[in-house]
Amino acid sequence: MKAAAVIHPGTLLAPLILEPCGLSQSVLARQLGFNQPQPVNELIKGKRGITPKMALLLERLTGGEYPAEFWLLAQMRWDLQQAKQNLPPARLAIVERIPPEGDALEAAQQAGFGDLLEASAQLRA
Repeated sequence: MKAAAVIHPGTLLAPLILEPCGLSQSVLARQLGFNQPQPVNELIKGKRGITPKMALLLERLTGGEYPAEFWLLAQMRWDLQQAKQNLPPARLAIVERIPPEGDALEAAQQAGFGDLLEASAQLRA
């Protein structure tokens, strides 16, 4: 099964917010606290990324229908895809695996990040 193409998260603004709510980019920008539509326009065109602050604003705007984590995960997927496409194979080849000592999950849980390690394992499955 081929993975779905990853799209820039800014392109989601039109189908998820602008179109259903009948908003223009200018109105959306004002709703988000911007004086000009440029930040929204740049997001939609993929020239700007979703920051944690923007993710919180979009969560508030949508009443939590699209939580901040949704926007940040979409941005992370985009960023990771871009990195995979742009990382030179020669650069990747010089990095050798260092096997961890002990239980990685246990160490992550003790550090408060066990849920993230488990979630990343599920995403890879």
